[in-house]
Amino acid sequence: MTREQTHAAIANQVRSAKSSFYWAMRFQNQPEREALFALYTFAHTVDDIADGPGPVTDKLTALETWRSWFSDGGTVQGYECLSSGLADVIERFDLPEDPFLALIAGMEADVNGPIVAPSWTALEKYCGQVAGAVGELCLAIWGWRGDDAKAFATATGDALQLTNILRDVSEDAQIGRLYIPEDALKIAGVGTRDPIAVLTDPNLSRAFAAVIDRAETRFTEARALWPQQAEKTLRPAWIMLRSYEALFHKINAAEFSPNGNRIRLSKIEKLFHFSAAYLSCP
Repeated sequence: MTREQTHAAIANQVRSAKSSFYWAMRFQNQPEREALFALYTFAHTVDDIADGPGPVTDKLTALETWRSWFSDGGTVQGYECLSSGLADVIERFDLPEDPFLALIAGMEADVNGPIVAPSWTALEKYCGQVAGAVGELCLAIWGWRGDDAKAFATATGDALQLTNILRDVSEDAQIGRLYIPEDALKIAGVGTRDPIAVLTDPNLSRAFAAVIDRAETRFTEARALWPQQAEKTLRPAWIMLRSYEALFHKINAAEFSPNGNRIRLSKIEKLFHFSAAYLSCP
């Protein structure tokens, strides 16, 4: 399979996944588009391994196979197209290895879990692994590297993942996970750590407030770290930050219901916030 055929196949996988980010990635220049599609597919693949069916040992073996690939090269059985395309974009963009390994470690944390009421320190480490690491790689693809880029990726990753935690608390509880930190639950007076029981605890909203405050701080930090005169290639990162911040505010304004629908931005809201973020990018 040629390089062009490989990346076309990866693009088809992204399209089939019906990602809300597909069109945002699709309108990138071809080299960046191919890199983002390969990165998205890799992240989606290891997430599916962690959350999919099967014995824990098989999942850990599959994740370890990917970890070994970064040092050994070659192809990963069953993922020949992805491993070939990923190797191409890593070389083309000189992408660092550590963020990929951090993402794998985050998936291993879920497999070895379930994670229930972690410390703030453990949660921030997890956010860095599953969100900040991906952000760092995206920024590298768009040409922003160094300490400031890593700080922005970390703050943004924390903000986005904390937003996901607030949005997905009911869904996570169904698979035995509870990402609301122990300190937040304790201070709020939530008397149980059973993920399902927590959903109906009358003090849960107080625990949410601590997560909301932390997320709001991270959004503020990320905005402050944004370059005053950013390259146009970085605009997708700003749009992602501001669009997710809009989702965060919608979640914050809603009254939590354990049986309620997952909070989303409507297509009109997405278009509005996308346009506003695009126009407001420094």
